[in-house]
Amino acid sequence: MKRILLSLILLSLAGGMLSAQQRRRNPEFDRFNPSYHFYPSGDPTGLFYEDGYYYNGWGRYYSTDLVHWSPTEATKKSNEIRAKLMDPNLSDEARQELLRSMRRGGLGGSGTIVVDTKNVAGYGKDAWLAYYHNELQPFRTQVIGVSYSLDKGATWTRDQDRYPILNIDSREFRDPKIFWHEPTQRWIMAIGWADAPKIRFYYSHNLLDWTYMSDFGPWGATNGVWECTDFFPLPVDGNPNNVKWVIALSVQPYTGQYFVGDFDGERFVLDPEYAHVLDVDPLPKGEVLFDFEHGIDEWEMEGTAFYESPTDVPLYRQGAVMGRVGRYYVNSYHNEGKSEGRITSPEFFITRDYINFKIGGAYAPGLNCVDLLVDGKVVRTETGRNAGSLEWTGWDVSEFRGKKARIRIVSVKEDQKVYTNVTFGPSVYVDQIMLCDELKTREPEHAFWFDYGQDFYAVRSWATYAPGENRRVWTAWMGSWRYNSLEPLSGIQSVPREVRLKNFPEGVRMVQLPLEELKSLRGKGQFFSAVTFEGAWTPKKFKPANNVYEMVVEFENIDAESFGVRLCMGGSEKTTVGYDVAAEELYFDRRFSGLNSFVDFHPAVFKGPMKNRDNKVKIHLFVDNCSVEVFGNDGETCISNKIYPSKESTGVEFFSAGGKVTVKSVSFYPITGSVM
Repeated sequence: MKRILLSLILLSLAGGMLSAQQRRRNPEFDRFNPSYHFYPSGDPTGLFYEDGYYYNGWGRYYSTDLVHWSPTEATKKSNEIRAKLMDPNLSDEARQELLRSMRRGGLGGSGTIVVDTKNVAGYGKDAWLAYYHNELQPFRTQVIGVSYSLDKGATWTRDQDRYPILNIDSREFRDPKIFWHEPTQRWIMAIGWADAPKIRFYYSHNLLDWTYMSDFGPWGATNGVWECTDFFPLPVDGNPNNVKWVIALSVQPYTGQYFVGDFDGERFVLDPEYAHVLDVDPLPKGEVLFDFEHGIDEWEMEGTAFYESPTDVPLYRQGAVMGRVGRYYVNSYHNEGKSEGRITSPEFFITRDYINFKIGGAYAPGLNCVDLLVDGKVVRTETGRNAGSLEWTGWDVSEFRGKKARIRIVSVKEDQKVYTNVTFGPSVYVDQIMLCDELKTREPEHAFWFDYGQDFYAVRSWATYAPGENRRVWTAWMGSWRYNSLEPLSGIQSVPREVRLKNFPEGVRMVQLPLEELKSLRGKGQFFSAVTFEGAWTPKKFKPANNVYEMVVEFENIDAESFGVRLCMGGSEKTTVGYDVAAEELYFDRRFSGLNSFVDFHPAVFKGPMKNRDNKVKIHLFVDNCSVEVFGNDGETCISNKIYPSKESTGVEFFSAGGKVTVKSVSFYPITGSVM
């Protein structure tokens, strides 16, 4: 009982760095703690510069180089209080007093801190203004509030008289990015209207009264909610006379996408080359069995879970449901997901080799799922993936061709079942069930993704920089809402990255480079060069002592089908980072990377497009116990993922399949420096 009480207390710590998705649940997993990543952390938020220091985490940590971080005095004090709260002998009265001392002015969600150097808001000169989102009850309407601090973040005061400062009556309106726009001499806010999906732009002269200007979107990946908006100018190839504006935003349940265009202070206009490429993914070709556009009267219904189905909007207190086809879809979130039930379709003949459909909601096999019934038996089943979006998936049903079948959609509970994310469950959403000649698999939509892994989310750049600093630097939360409450460790930030725009033959594209200052963490390097091989090759006397290092590998004279490097090897474990020559894809295979049974879709292969330019490929890796960040061809393609290898799995080897490849050079650096 005491353990449960302490967990509830930790969840209630307002504004603390240790949120539900960040806590370590098992000391056995301490071996996965990062050595050189910012940790613990949720979304990077409140990122700004003032008086010689860069700040992170709502101003709770500071740095002079964006790599080495120290807690502020206020943070040290709150950490001491947090430690006292873990004392099981603490009296209830003392505990309540400690909790009151940690209240931070109602900061919530993620957003921006602005230093009001001219006191335009009237709270005081050089006041810190924190813009965040909270929810209004009873409908969970998301609104924007402002709190201010006159003591550099030690205490915060919510402006109750102006709460909220922005409200558009949406349950998906969050993560404001605010900056000063010199040409128009006013403050600009870019914010995600997540379920539209759109970005909204506002302006203000006093940081309190905000006037709507324009919307952007939807473009590119639209099946997931748009959130954690970032918006900034960048020169193309470093040319100050050719500056473009970049919108970057996270897209549940994947990483995020970016757009390049022009901004005149009121409206963002997408570059024509981007607009031309970003076509909507086509529907699969085939015969529609059930699209729910005309109700479910012919379906057999048991229980009450589907009483409000089909629907064209999220149900009461439900988050956004994205990616529907047409207008209506089936949704079991009736009574806030507390109801149980199932619906069974009329009989149909299986006349093609595949059944495709869209599904979303909780990952709960057998409980929230879609079943295929043949002769009254379940022969295929599928569940959601902890996503608020409807994603394509399907079954190979060729063995049942010519037989009669039914579809059953189920939403039931078990007393001991713990749903992995209350945002998406307990519920299931389904749409557009089709008979097809080809299988439609779960894949990201066609978009300009800034990372092709699963663990690079809520990316944000620092809003302000030191005088003379011309780089744009950002960082992301290395986690996924699909499984963060289940994995051994979550709540770390990626290494800081410099963001650039670069001209390629196919157009202007974003590239990301690990921050130059990260080199200060390197230990004594090892260097190997000039070997041509096929199969596997490992330099003599080369085995990392642990999985805490940086490595740069350059390949040339490529005459192979695929090649790359295997990391964190030991026994049957390995993590593979490779290049597919024919497909021109960088890929990351974590199917055998160690502990991954906490959710059955964690083992996977991730792929990102990367051109084979001049028959040379460069792979730059950062490995840190539980994470691998890959920068391909100087940041042209990035893949970031979490892995959980055994402590003994530290081997490294290089491989080439279907031909030879030359390793031009290998630079290996153990990371010996600490960032905290």
